[in-house]
Amino acid sequence: MKNELGLLRASWLFTCLLLVSVLFASSAPAAEESPAAPAGAIEAPTRELRLLTWPDYLDPGLVEAFEREFKTRVRFDYFDSDDARDRFVVQSDGQGFDVAVLDSSAVASYRRRGWIRPIDAAQVPNLRHIDEAIDQAYPQTSGYAVPYFWGTTGIAYRADLVPEPPRRWMDLFRPDAALVGRIMMIADSYDLIGMALKALGFSMNSADPEQIEQATALLLEQQPALRGYGTLELGPESPLITGELVAAMSYSGDAAMLMEQHDAIRYRVPEEGGPIWIDYLTIGAQGQSDLALAFIDFLNRSEVAAQNARYLHYATPNRAAEALLPAEFLSDPLIYPPPETLARCEHYKPLSPEAVRQRVEVYSAIVHGR
Repeated sequence: MKNELGLLRASWLFTCLLLVSVLFASSAPAAEESPAAPAGAIEAPTRELRLLTWPDYLDPGLVEAFEREFKTRVRFDYFDSDDARDRFVVQSDGQGFDVAVLDSSAVASYRRRGWIRPIDAAQVPNLRHIDEAIDQAYPQTSGYAVPYFWGTTGIAYRADLVPEPPRRWMDLFRPDAALVGRIMMIADSYDLIGMALKALGFSMNSADPEQIEQATALLLEQQPALRGYGTLELGPESPLITGELVAAMSYSGDAAMLMEQHDAIRYRVPEEGGPIWIDYLTIGAQGQSDLALAFIDFLNRSEVAAQNARYLHYATPNRAAEALLPAEFLSDPLIYPPPETLARCEHYKPLSPEAVRQRVEVYSAIVHGR
């Protein structure tokens, strides 16, 4: 299945998160940002950029601006889970995209398989705007991925339809009777099993077979209470807006977009905490690298990155963009969680091949019944 108070807050927040100081001088050469393309008719495109991404993860107005300026078309291939994305890339043998949105753990895997290529920072001058602490959060992404957005995973719910606001992950795994049949969990092997582990008091990164077994039992116990697995729709027909769902495991930005559309929708990082994730832009090894580099540079123009952040309600890693964002956006605790919330959360850690295999087998048996 996707917001800070300026340079000092961005660096400080992520120093808290990572418990390390990772501030380095940017090596990208200074270059003037080219202005946004003026409005006007789109000339006949001569090329096509293939973008593999989540649905609703880019402002459509920016797509039009890029197409107009670079005389190209953007073709989208959407996925609704990291597992679905990986299946798509396997089936295309890594040749189905120019730019792909990847999570931190996928970057290392795609790099190892030769599916993504290095990114030449000299050809993407606007990378100088990326906060260095965020850029260095996951060393395995260095040189191959550009931070796109970051956020948390928690619980979105209808305050008017639940007896009590869910405060812990266990409130979804062993729910009140009013929630039964009206809960959705994210369809992702790492996150689904990880939050079952969190509910039981373990780390979401655990590879302990006994703890995974307990998490599996909890997921099976939860199944009769679920409406299903997936990611929330973000338009007016979203089941959280219509009331078909009353609670769901959700990414922070998705919850924020839904809260804009319905006054009774709320979002909470549970007391046990949840994931802190970073999504990245990467370039396909078999793709059009020059057009992909231009696209990543375009998205990191300060005014473009700010517009995209406002549209998606996610925290941007682009420091220059933060200077253009309104104060109410930068101070929104849903978008930029306070330190006490971040302190309860975890970053993803690489799992051994055996641990990954175990999680995939559990996930496949629970979600797909095989």
